[in-house]
Amino acid sequence: MLRELFSGITLSAEDLLLLENFQIKYLPERLPHKEFSVLIREYPFVKHFLVWKNPSIRDFIDSVLKQNKRIQDKRLIKEICEELIWEIADLIVYNKYPEKYDEIVNFTWSIDEIVPRGSLAGKIVADVGAGSGMLAFLLAEYAGTVYAIEPISSFRNFIRQKAAKNNCMNVYAVDGFLDSIPFPANTFDILFTSNAIGWNIENELKEIERVVKPKGQAIHIMRVKEEMAENPVHDILISGEWNYKVIKIQEENRRRLKYYKSIK
Repeated sequence: MLRELFSGITLSAEDLLLLENFQIKYLPERLPHKEFSVLIREYPFVKHFLVWKNPSIRDFIDSVLKQNKRIQDKRLIKEICEELIWEIADLIVYNKYPEKYDEIVNFTWSIDEIVPRGSLAGKIVADVGAGSGMLAFLLAEYAGTVYAIEPISSFRNFIRQKAAKNNCMNVYAVDGFLDSIPFPANTFDILFTSNAIGWNIENELKEIERVVKPKGQAIHIMRVKEEMAENPVHDILISGEWNYKVIKIQEENRRRLKYYKSIK
């Protein structure tokens, strides 16, 4: 799926050196362990970089190497390494080709599907997990100030460059995570996410409630495959504890979902 989505893009083992600390943390969950052992034996500099960047991954790497024997077939090694890199192609593309990601990803939401455009006038809003800023720039056409909060530095740089190029003076790219938003309590009139919520869902929702003003809003939009439309994130959002309402928009083999609530 990632090969098809990012067709024409070249990736290599050296691109793993672009990963940021928090992305390295996800590797044990994302990578098949046997194949990962092949890659780090073939490219030992990758191991050295990963451990230097995030020392907590050392035990995982040592365990993977211990549990999986070395293979000698060079052709097979090359194939395994190439396939493994494409397993996490999305993480690499975020860092290496933010402009390609921005071109390829199809953002189909209109402003009126997300929020009444008149309600944004003069408001301070946040797009958290902003990626390349597709939602942030849409919001900026109607809002007073938009903070695009994004942990990947290449995306933040892309947003700043695009804002400068388009003379978009009300968009500010800020480093941060959805479960650690670097703003005081009661800062935002509306907080938005687009396919960003769910990595650390309970802490993310608590942080959202902290930074949104009383009577402000939290709005999360998603586009998911049909079979994934009902998932643990959905169940938590609509639960009695969090009380989000949901609107579902059906597309061919996909659904677009909008979750929204007023903050007390």
